[in-house]
Amino acid sequence: MVKALFADKRGGISLLSIFLIIGLIGCSALAVEYGRGLLSQAEDQRVADLAAYSAASVYSNNGNSTTDMTAAANNVATLNGLSGDATASIVTSPSGDGNSAVKVVIKTTDPLDLARVLGNHTSLPVSALSYAEIVPGSAQGCIMALNGSGTGITLTGGTSISASNCAVVSNNQVSVHCGDTITTQYLDYATTLSDSCSGIKAPSGKTLSEKKISPISDPICGSGGTCSDPSVVTARNRLPTVVALSNPAAPVVPSGTNINFGYSVSTTTSALPTGCTGTFNSSSNTWTVTCVGTGPFKMGTFSLSGGITVNFNTSGSASAVYDFSGMLDFSSGAALSFGPGTFNIAQGILTGGGSTLTFGAGTFNIGTLPNKKCSVNGESICHTGTLATFGGPSTFTLSGGIYVPGGYKLVMGSGSTNSFNIGADANGDSLNAGGGGNVTFADATGTGDLFQMAGNFDNGGGGSCLTVSAAANHDINGHMSITGGVTLGAGVYTIDDYVAIGNGSGGNVTCNGVSVGVIANDVTFVIGGNATVSCADGTTEIFCIGAGYSSVSITAPTSATDALDPYQGFAMIGPATGGAGADFSNGASSTKISGAFYLPSGPVVLSGAATVGDTSGSDCLQLIASQVTLSGGTATGSSCTLAGVPGSGAGASSTTITLVQ
Repeated sequence: MVKALFADKRGGISLLSIFLIIGLIGCSALAVEYGRGLLSQAEDQRVADLAAYSAASVYSNNGNSTTDMTAAANNVATLNGLSGDATASIVTSPSGDGNSAVKVVIKTTDPLDLARVLGNHTSLPVSALSYAEIVPGSAQGCIMALNGSGTGITLTGGTSISASNCAVVSNNQVSVHCGDTITTQYLDYATTLSDSCSGIKAPSGKTLSEKKISPISDPICGSGGTCSDPSVVTARNRLPTVVALSNPAAPVVPSGTNINFGYSVSTTTSALPTGCTGTFNSSSNTWTVTCVGTGPFKMGTFSLSGGITVNFNTSGSASAVYDFSGMLDFSSGAALSFGPGTFNIAQGILTGGGSTLTFGAGTFNIGTLPNKKCSVNGESICHTGTLATFGGPSTFTLSGGIYVPGGYKLVMGSGSTNSFNIGADANGDSLNAGGGGNVTFADATGTGDLFQMAGNFDNGGGGSCLTVSAAANHDINGHMSITGGVTLGAGVYTIDDYVAIGNGSGGNVTCNGVSVGVIANDVTFVIGGNATVSCADGTTEIFCIGAGYSSVSITAPTSATDALDPYQGFAMIGPATGGAGADFSNGASSTKISGAFYLPSGPVVLSGAATVGDTSGSDCLQLIASQVTLSGGTATGSSCTLAGVPGSGAGASSTTITLVQ
């Protein structure tokens, strides 16, 4: 019976079918559940990418906290319905560029249903891996050394640079000695980085990025010999016009009769010009002169005797013309007053003693004094009296310079629409304000108004107080030397040679009850560098600040629409070539420069405890030079964006997060 059963071949088909059915079910299960696993893996990968990106963002923005990083990765996984753990770690990016990356691994399981027939496994493990590279952001440079063959940026002797939100960039080396610090998020260098005592550091809560770079182009003018920035082009194009300034011609005046106001009534009365009559009050020693019409009232040399006061046509017409073929000699006398009008004075104005000179508003065409009438030859105004005041608005054309030594006050014009065209004396000075002198130039902001000097602006001797007009352009064919307190009106100062502030003497001065160093708001200096000066520390440069000046404040124009200030954002524009630079030394503390200090061909040197910019990093300074050197307890700082200046200030781009694998 048994043998018969085994001999029956019909049962073999049933057994084979069973094995075939099991195999078919297993293969189908593998296909279905493997496909489901692939779908799960793709979903896990999507979540891993999101988790890695989020974790990297949190890590870079939360002070490099790995705890926050891991929490961020797990939060993303949970929000996407994944029950498996997400692990996050900091690794080197697989891209090979040396940056860090956040590695996130997500592991989940898929249940096995049909595939169980092939084994005892009840689930299928699924995992996903993602790398989010952290690419450090870049920042616009605010402390920049452009020369690839110089010393780059060098700090020695307890110095510091603070650039919290902008980059420190050198086309050569960066060298920081022990005891010196650079605080920045971004430090770029082209050759070598020397920081033996770890003085380069990031601001609190930030990350430092140190990168070796290829040399960069000048961020303002770019590469090549032609500048592309319109403000710089306009500034430098004006220099030839300034260099061409020369002394205005002296007025041509018909010969007149000399007149001396003294105690002899008949002598003085007989010398009065046609149309004028005079009376003398002997009790007050005062002459009163009245003129009919508008003249011209012709005189030769005009002088006063000691103790005399003269009121000359003080209520006369503004159209009156007064011609002096000699000089106006007020070296003696008590007081002299003129009404408004046009004054043509062929041989200059001389004041002296305790005298007070007053003019009404008008036009003043003034030649030069005869030699030896002033301590400097070639002056149009030699003021050694107590006070000389010219009303305004007035127009001044002087063929020589202005001399105001210590203790005397000169006021030229009033209101806002004055004009100044001033020549130079025998020493090349358009203004020579000695120690203790006090000079005010009223504003010159009207259409066609000028502020021109054919020679130097020389505020020598210390202790002086100067106020300079606001004007669209201040053209100085020489140098500007300041050793007293100076307030510079808004506008562009185009200076052929150099600017020296406190170079060997001077310092803050009390002017009208206020301590003043140099105040220059909405000002751009354009320096030609056709001559240099020996600065207080012995370097030869085109810009110096020293001698204990504790409050020099230079603020660039902030608006491109201001007609006075077309050079938005520029505090100083230096020459394209020449090699002379800027020097801050000898106790020049608290120098505040807000704007681009642009000196592409020359070095910037800080020494002797000088400070430039707000070292807390709040001033809008962009310092661009061929090289930057700090020594002897000096400091500089910057943190801002300068409107109108390309490549300036702060505004660091945020760290870039990139999925790399």
